[in-house]
Order: sequence, then structure tokens, then C-alpha cells
Amino acid sequence: MPNFRSDNLLNIALTDLSTLDNPTPPEQIQLKKDYRRLAHLGDYLIDAVLTDYLFHTYPTLTKEDMDNWRQDIASRESLTDFAIEMGLPDVCSSWNKIGREPPETEPGVYGEMFEALVAVIYIDQGRDLTKLSAWLCDRFICDAIQSYEEDYDETLVTTADYLDIVGLEGSLGSVWAPGDDDD
Repeated sequence: MPNFRSDNLLNIALTDLSTLDNPTPPEQIQLKKDYRRLAHLGDYLIDAVLTDYLFHTYPTLTKEDMDNWRQDIASRESLTDFAIEMGLPDVCSSWNKIGREPPETEPGVYGEMFEALVAVIYIDQGRDLTKLSAWLCDRFICDAIQSYEEDYDETLVTTADYLDIVGLEGSLGSVWAPGDDDD
């Protein structure tokens, strides 16, 4: 993680909202509001950086393809996996919570925490989208896309595979096409 100028924002981003026992109710309300705002900003920043990366790196992807890739790559589960790789569960406010569930079982908590952290990085670096983009691409997006490509290639179904699935194997050259016998 980069060095932060604003410990206050970082502390908010690393707050597991289920651990809010100490602040007074008005402070809890403000902390939850600030946390949710950071997570919301981070979510959109991740989407923007990822979409920009896909747009420039894969010029043949359609809008639908980019949207599908973005949804899979930036899913809560993917963000949670990355948060765990970064060690966020060990530095967040619930790191010593009694009976804490394994981070993998709480994708909402750690995926959202990663989004909040992304917003803090963006704000802390002077709202410099170029710096944030470089950080996200180097540490998350490039590896996530490579992994997605490997999974995507494994799930591609060719025309021959499809014909085999529907019981028409071997009939690739003799399949009806629009215009055939449309009299």
C-alpha cells in the first residue's frame, strides 16, 4: 500500500462496520456514512479504470463484452480475494474480533473495504486518476484480467462444440442456415 497523508480517511476505509461498538451513536452514523461514500467512490473508480484498460487493451471487445469482463473482474468476490492478498483483514478494525469468520466467508465486508481503500488512495494522491490507474493495474487489474482470460478461453464453445452438445456432431457442413429452403 502507498504511504498515506490522511490517516483519518485510511482508518475509515479499514473499518469493519460490524465492529462499531465504541463510538457514540452520532459518531457511528457519521462513520458509516463516510465509509459508504468512500466505498461508493471506490467502486466507480475501479469500474472507470478497468473499463479504460479494457477499452485500450482489447479494441475488439464489444460494449457487452467489456461489461461482462468488468462485472466478473470487479465482482465482490474478486475484490475480496485481492483484499485478502493485500492483507486487509489483518489490518482492519476487526482483525482481533472474537469469533471472526474467515475473510472468504464475508465478501461483502472485504470487497467493500477494498473499494473504500481505493477511494482513499485516489483522494490521498491528490485525486490523480493516472496514479490510481497505475496502482490498480500493477497490483490488481492486470493479474485479474490474465486470470479471467484463462478462465474465458476454457469456457469458449466453438460451433463444432455446440453442435456436439445439441447432438448434431459431425454435421457442421450440413447445418441449415437462414435463406436455405425459405421458399
